[in-house]
Amino acid sequence: MLIPGIALTPSRICLGTASFGAEVSEEASFAVLDAYAGAGGNYLDTAHIYGAWIPGRDGASERLLGRWLRTQPSRGRFIVATKGGCPPMSDLSAPGRCGYEELRRDLHESLERLQLDSVDLYWLHRDNEQMSVGAIVDSMTRLLEEGHFRTYGFSNWQPSRIQAALDYARAQHLPAPVASQIGYACARYPRPEPPLPGMRYANAEDLAWHRAGGFPLVAYTAQAGGWFGAANVDWAQGGFCGDAPHGALFDSAENRRRLLACIGVAEAHSCSASQIALAWLLRRPNPVTPIIGTGNAARATEAMGAAGLMLTQEELDHVARE
Repeated sequence: MLIPGIALTPSRICLGTASFGAEVSEEASFAVLDAYAGAGGNYLDTAHIYGAWIPGRDGASERLLGRWLRTQPSRGRFIVATKGGCPPMSDLSAPGRCGYEELRRDLHESLERLQLDSVDLYWLHRDNEQMSVGAIVDSMTRLLEEGHFRTYGFSNWQPSRIQAALDYARAQHLPAPVASQIGYACARYPRPEPPLPGMRYANAEDLAWHRAGGFPLVAYTAQAGGWFGAANVDWAQGGFCGDAPHGALFDSAENRRRLLACIGVAEAHSCSASQIALAWLLRRPNPVTPIIGTGNAARATEAMGAAGLMLTQEELDHVARE
């Protein structure tokens, strides 16, 4: 999936770095980044707020990623994306900080942490529905013209607001957002409220809108918190006794059936259920780029193997059968 405004072709799978430098040590984080890059990955995702949930770790992810990039022979082989405008951890239910000055402060602080002059993709981490989409697009255009990012997208936005922004940008001949980032996995998020205020998991409306227009979707929580991982495979094969080892927020009758289906398809392909779940995402009718997250280098390599799996339509339908 090409990203308008970016010359590099992104890898099919993006690496999320939310826990790097905070919950995951520098040594382990570098090992994951090395493994991901060694498997052909070049699309790195971070955010201004990552690490802020641990006292004293504000910006930990961006700083660590900046240090790792300094070890690489060529920064130019990587697509670096970060996000700004998220409300503070103390009040995540507040509207997004979408004004020009707020975003400019976040962006420049992110660049300083990353030790970069510019990033490739800048995400607006939250919407502020009290602001017009025109005002927000105008702010993003102004920031883009200052030369510190090449293109931009929206994270956790409703389809109607994204469409309004696209319509405004086209009518005014301004740069338009190029992608949407929301939660999406082979396991459906079954709860009415997200884990944290402001997060948005793909529902039927989101998916229908993305498919109708072919608008790219970059999927966070693409592994459903480990729902399809080895520990949950053992749990499923043991009859689902007790609580799920990982991804308990995704526990539902439907997702248990999807886990068993992925296990069956994985056996036919001599791979892991987690790889099948990612391959299913990669074969959606609209362009989807899964963001993987792990503190384990071997799991990063395993996840990257999903891009090479070829599932039949029958297998894809079997995994998602109601």
